[in-house]
Amino acid sequence: MNSHTVKTLWALMRRELWESPVAFKWTPLAVGGFIVFLAVFTLIVGSRLDADLAFTIDALRLFAERDAAEQRLAVTGALFSVSTLFFQLMLLVILFYLSGCLYDDRRDRSILFWKSLPVSDGLTVTSKILTACLLVPAMFLAAIILTHLLLLIMASVFGLFAGVNPFTTFWLPASLPRLWTVMALGLIVQALWLLPIYAWLAFCSSWAPRLPILIAFGIPAGVALIQHSWSLATSFSLPGSNFGLMILKRLGSGVLPGNINISFDGKQQDIEFNEELFMSFGNLLTHLAKPEMWIGLVVAAALLFAAIWFRRRATDN
Repeated sequence: MNSHTVKTLWALMRRELWESPVAFKWTPLAVGGFIVFLAVFTLIVGSRLDADLAFTIDALRLFAERDAAEQRLAVTGALFSVSTLFFQLMLLVILFYLSGCLYDDRRDRSILFWKSLPVSDGLTVTSKILTACLLVPAMFLAAIILTHLLLLIMASVFGLFAGVNPFTTFWLPASLPRLWTVMALGLIVQALWLLPIYAWLAFCSSWAPRLPILIAFGIPAGVALIQHSWSLATSFSLPGSNFGLMILKRLGSGVLPGNINISFDGKQQDIEFNEELFMSFGNLLTHLAKPEMWIGLVVAAALLFAAIWFRRRATDN
């Protein structure tokens, strides 16, 4: 890939950002603003109930005396929990964006204009996938970082009122460089894990005559329904390999960036809450080593080639 191709891809990704500013820029900022507002509102209400903030100050002093490992777990866990709302909304934004990314050009009859530009259909489809996998997560991660900083500044102000050292009580246990690095790598791993679903949405968007998001979700739902009906009619039991549950499991395990897995086999699993639960590089590498990851990437490549094929043969009708 030469520098001209990289510049072209970046220009196409900037076009996607320009066309969807509300979803890509203002949504993460609105989520961060809502979280900060909720924190300020909680503190204001708490100050009315807590005379002279006596309870809050005592709690901060007790927290400052806790073990360093417990402080790290509490602070990093709180910051990671705040980030989960961003991750979930980001996934919804990406799903809706990809379901219409190629369809909208055909719907508003602008596809001939974009085809008249010296940009291949392969680069166009690639830019939309890269927007979903890299640009959108980067925008949400920037909003997460800003929210973390604002919350830590608020905690530092109350820490000063309580007479504790904000740096050793909040900032040092937060391990911000490591936390943000794990989140960034986790978002990349999550994008690779969900790439088959992303590619499927782009594929449906490339040929669907209308309502591509309904077609994209309706076809797997219909296949799962037929599979269940056939299994019940022939053996009076549920299918051994559940297609619908397989998709839901892949989609559900991609909501958070690769740290906590939920078992769907009915077995109870005990989760030990420690620092590694939120900031483990090993968990991310484990995802990359899974056969399901590489099988999904092969499926995604096939779907993207099909999307490019339909894009080349698309018209403005």
